Amino acid sequence: MRSLLGNASGLIAQAHYNEAVGTLRPLAALSCDPRASLLLAAAYEAGGNVPEATLALEHAHSTWPSNDSIAASLAREYMNAGQADKAVHVLTHFRVTATTPPQEMEEAVLVYLAARQLVSAQAVAEADYKTYPSVHTLLMLANTLQLEGRYPDVNRLLVPKRSEYSDSAEFLITLAESEFDAGLYPAAREDLQHSIALDGNLYQAHYLMANTLFKLSDADGAISEYHLAIKLAPNQARTYYQLAMVLRSRQDETEEQHVLEQALAADDHYAPAHCEMGRILLEDHHPTDAVAHLNAAIQYNPRSEEAYYLLARAYSGLGEKDKSADMVKRLMAIRKTNRPTGDSKNGGRSSASPDTVQ
Repeated sequence: MRSLLGNASGLIAQAHYNEAVGTLRPLAALSCDPRASLLLAAAYEAGGNVPEATLALEHAHSTWPSNDSIAASLAREYMNAGQADKAVHVLTHFRVTATTPPQEMEEAVLVYLAARQLVSAQAVAEADYKTYPSVHTLLMLANTLQLEGRYPDVNRLLVPKRSEYSDSAEFLITLAESEFDAGLYPAAREDLQHSIALDGNLYQAHYLMANTLFKLSDADGAISEYHLAIKLAPNQARTYYQLAMVLRSRQDETEEQHVLEQALAADDHYAPAHCEMGRILLEDHHPTDAVAHLNAAIQYNPRSEEAYYLLARAYSGLGEKDKSADMVKRLMAIRKTNRPTGDSKNGGRSSASPDTVQ
């Protein structure tokens, strides 16, 4: 068996994928060694036959459900196919040990993040960094903490490593993001300046720099950075949206609406752009058009308080009192859902009372 597996591995290395498949398929059918199935899937995938690779891994996973290597490989195939739910399901028995390869831990972290299982993602990321310390594993752990909203912990994690990784643009961007979240805008600006000096072609650096400059009341600088970010990543709807918010602050409604249209051209499912477009149309006395955008905003983000509030106003303006009242009720329910502990902070951009929708 070992000799056959070695020969098959050599065939894959030499790009003789069909020969490797021919050698491995009978071995995998015996279900006596999970390595045969892993190599068979690798041969299929390298040869461009992803469906067969997935089938081979599914068969292997049914035989060895607790094999982490098979689970991670199958999860990767599901993730590549956009099936995050199936990916996280196959990791049910995934357990990190001292010998778990770093690529398997990284795949598990990505799956857990996609499934919003942040605690599981953090646990695996911590193990990955502890076992294989590097700037890459450090930043993966930092990113999981950021997604949990734990920016003070990110700062405590990264600041002591500043001198060690001062030549890493990605490190400086990650640190700047947590400084931004903490309201440390001058510090974030300085780290982003250093990051851009190291590599001026990173979208995230210019996007965060634009956000930071806007917070520092430098609207012109923010607009310039947003345009640079758009040039680097023209399909990011959030960049157009944030640019639109700067234009709104300057009361440039015509250009703001144009930029929002670009946001929706990049991603028609981007709820904030639909909500802002609905607000503009409502203020311009086009309630029917506003309703379409606001319903889309709720469809793509059912927890958007502002969208419900504006939609209640739009229906009221159209004389549809029952629909307006229904939106008010839904707004109140969403507010309770968004703030289950009675937090008085504003969870949406609108702080208006639902009693004022008339």
